[in-house]
Amino acid sequence: MSLTEFVNVFQGNGAIDLPEPQGVASTWHFIKALTGNTHPGAARPFGKLTACCYSAGYSSGYGTHRINCGGPIRPLYDEKKFVGVSHLHQSGIGALGFYYNYALTIPFLGELTAENAVRAITSEAGEPGYYTVTAEDGITAELTVSERCARHRYRFPREGGKIAVDFTNDGLYDGEDVNARPRSWRVRRVSDDAAEAEVLLQGVRLSFFVSCKGAEACSIWKDRVGAVAGDETEGTAERGGCLFTLAGADAEMTVSVSLRSAARARMLADEETQPFDEVRAAAKEAWEAALSKIEIETDDAREKEIFYSNFYHTLIKPCDWSGESWLYEADAFMLDFCTLWDIYKTQLPLVFSLYGEVGEKIVATFENLSRALGILPHTFVLCDRFRIESKQAQMLGVYLLYDAFVRGIGDAKEILAAIRRDLTREEYAPYFAEGKCEKTTHTLDIGEGCCMIADIARACGDTALAAEMDAAAENVWSAFDPATGLLREDADYYEGNRWNYSFRLMRDMPRRIALCGSENAFAAYCDRFFGYTHPEDTSARFEGFNNETDMETPYAYAYAGRHDHLCEVVTAGTESMFTTGAGGIPGNNDSGGLSACYLWNVLGIFPVSGQDRMLIGSPRYACATLHLNGGRDFQVRRSGEGIYVREARLDGEVLADLALSASRMMRGGILEVTMSTEPCVEQ
Repeated sequence: MSLTEFVNVFQGNGAIDLPEPQGVASTWHFIKALTGNTHPGAARPFGKLTACCYSAGYSSGYGTHRINCGGPIRPLYDEKKFVGVSHLHQSGIGALGFYYNYALTIPFLGELTAENAVRAITSEAGEPGYYTVTAEDGITAELTVSERCARHRYRFPREGGKIAVDFTNDGLYDGEDVNARPRSWRVRRVSDDAAEAEVLLQGVRLSFFVSCKGAEACSIWKDRVGAVAGDETEGTAERGGCLFTLAGADAEMTVSVSLRSAARARMLADEETQPFDEVRAAAKEAWEAALSKIEIETDDAREKEIFYSNFYHTLIKPCDWSGESWLYEADAFMLDFCTLWDIYKTQLPLVFSLYGEVGEKIVATFENLSRALGILPHTFVLCDRFRIESKQAQMLGVYLLYDAFVRGIGDAKEILAAIRRDLTREEYAPYFAEGKCEKTTHTLDIGEGCCMIADIARACGDTALAAEMDAAAENVWSAFDPATGLLREDADYYEGNRWNYSFRLMRDMPRRIALCGSENAFAAYCDRFFGYTHPEDTSARFEGFNNETDMETPYAYAYAGRHDHLCEVVTAGTESMFTTGAGGIPGNNDSGGLSACYLWNVLGIFPVSGQDRMLIGSPRYACATLHLNGGRDFQVRRSGEGIYVREARLDGEVLADLALSASRMMRGGILEVTMSTEPCVEQ
């Protein structure tokens, strides 16, 4: 079977439906949304466009949910609905405020009204690169995407069909922080089977071109479908678009979008000459190539479905919009780092390890953004607001660039220049001037970031900056309460409390552990956090992979002589928190952050973001091969039974601390891990 055959594009689309947690996992405490918030729409790996069934559901525009940031999911509908097809979608996010669903395309029979626009779905199916849906009125839509355009194929149950395109659609249902910002737009009829539009959405001007093979007429509408407005019209608050009247019962559409000009949008559509089925086949082939970067050895089809479905959802974002930047002239342009505070820990290290070309474009994008904006943004989507306050974290661009740097991506001097520009941002001033930030977690972020900057500065021969950053890094210890060894209690924490952030994997873990008094004391704190002790106290509890805030914390055990507990926690997460189907992801997947965490956990090696370090966990498969950026392979081979690690050897050399550097991994090799059914406690 091909790897794409194991992918369920619907994984994580619905409310969580997980196995009954056993043992320590039964004490974990979910605080976030009880759904993965993924979508099943047609996409390519890191593709520019996505095309999906639109119902106005939260948060991708697909599905039956209202906004959900924690607790029970409130329904928007009691069953799946179809309004039409929208383009550009977030993947797995929570309440970000940017939801796209642009160029909403609505096929219908008769007259389109508010009452008949929302139809029940009678069937739907999907695979990587393709999605199809049939509505209760018998209209079937098939969707696929090329590198630069979206393609639609419609079949109507009879002649007389029409297809409306709403170029002004932005976001989801009305209310609850999902409304669009003010917009302006202009739509023009090009011919009987084509129209174009320029629309200001979220402060960014987008140019659309839509062609419809099978149309006998095209008209322009304003305010409501059917209200003919000549060959060209414009507006602000009103809705606007085009309407194709079909000659028969079938139609095919091409949708293109450009951030630079209407002429470019039209050029992209005109160059789209391949038949629909060839575009679909090419998209599937692209997914097969992307997924083949990791091969796992198991005869269990269910294991493969969980693995490759998570792998698939890890590779939807960021999106390659090369040649489309509206901020600078350079070609490289990657978009939708909408949850950088989540993906920097797991998803981006995976991308930098496996996909060199994509990694180079990501690094070039952030270097160019630093020149254009003077900062490295924490969030970068199709929006003109670049300095969005980041409650979650600080200095994330530095983490991103450092993780690329240690994996051989980018030029060190260009990376350092981008970081220098970012160092001037006002958000960092309290740390450098006063030795701490208002948010204790930001002190951690910046303090550890200073260590990364020092490393890159030394690599570039800038000893002065290296010394300056080494000294500034000492401020990180002001984040801790010397009486407890935990983070300060008198601080504000985002999506958790001081426990969720107290077990971050720091550069100097011996010093960090010493704040608790001893390894035993630190391990005791970890035991309480993960529920080995005080199981009733969920105020000091691991979020159980429901959220990215503390998803790396199981690996803190690696520094405290309790690798056995590391193996138990990771295995419990693998078996209790991820499964097959629409309910198979335990929380907002946040652009692949949780899915990538799952991948690293089952592979048995975990990246420490901001460090040149990989920690060995509990490998799940007899053999897993990573085909690395640069052409070399890194293989993890497991021998023996059980979940506990007895010994690890890299190319025959014993790894006494069960760790290796990321830069060493990138040179390839064979990691042999001997397992045991009994704990191998070091203390």
